Amino acid sequence: MLDALVILDLTLMAMVFGYGMSASAVSYPAMMASSRETAVGYFKPFFHKSNHLQLGLSIAVLLVSLAVSYLSRNWWWFTGAVILQVSGPYTIIVLMPVNRRIMAEGADIHSDQMSDDLGRWGRLHLPRTLIAGAIFILFAYLAVVGGV
Repeated sequence: MLDALVILDLTLMAMVFGYGMSASAVSYPAMMASSRETAVGYFKPFFHKSNHLQLGLSIAVLLVSLAVSYLSRNWWWFTGAVILQVSGPYTIIVLMPVNRRIMAEGADIHSDQMSDDLGRWGRLHLPRTLIAGAIFILFAYLAVVGGV
């Protein structure tokens, strides 16, 4: 049972990290290489699809990590999952104002503000990706070195 939960936790965390890496390393550079109209047009459905997925995965990691920690008596699993949850308040406080301006109905896509916001989005999203990567590495280390 514990081994299955560890594999599930690693898989879920890999999905969180992989999705963040894809956004930071693939989707964002593609948006920035596109016209402003294309970038803004892409961002809206991208955001609406990704925010629910990331939230669900983050909660799943938290719950599975709690189970792994409880069964293994190694609370580093749960600690890592709690650290991952920091991306929630960070997103709400730091990233959401930028997201809202980019997606605002009637926003001037040719304005300096829109240019700044599109440029800022990638820099602001990167810490979330780095946190997820660090936690994935922690989980892989715990699984391999005997943290279960």
